[in-house]
Amino acid sequence: MPQHIDPYRDYPTVTSLSQNTLFNGVMKFKNSLRINGEYIGKVDAQGLLVLGPEAKLKGDIACDEVIVGGEVHGDIFARKRLELLESAKVYGDIKTAKLKIADGVVFDGKCEMIQSR
Repeated sequence: MPQHIDPYRDYPTVTSLSQNTLFNGVMKFKNSLRINGEYIGKVDAQGLLVLGPEAKLKGDIACDEVIVGGEVHGDIFARKRLELLESAKVYGDIKTAKLKIADGVVFDGKCEMIQSR
């Protein structure tokens, strides 16, 4: 029987918004956040943002590191790195220093690579 390996195991977070959460506004944080629910607004933070496979985010993201497993409608600026997991759907432009894209990702936008900060 095949083993199920959680692709998020390497990205522990301090705070999380559950799958049944709907948040609207501007989110700022310094450490790490995982979103599993729906978020409408802007994320302007330091640290790590993880979007679970059921996450739906409508708005722009500016963060040090971003891991996307869900759906994003907006631009992503990841100062250090951006990783798109196989379940990711991104509809917007991305700008990052390091980029990792898994097979099966849906990406509709422009990509700009920048110097690492």
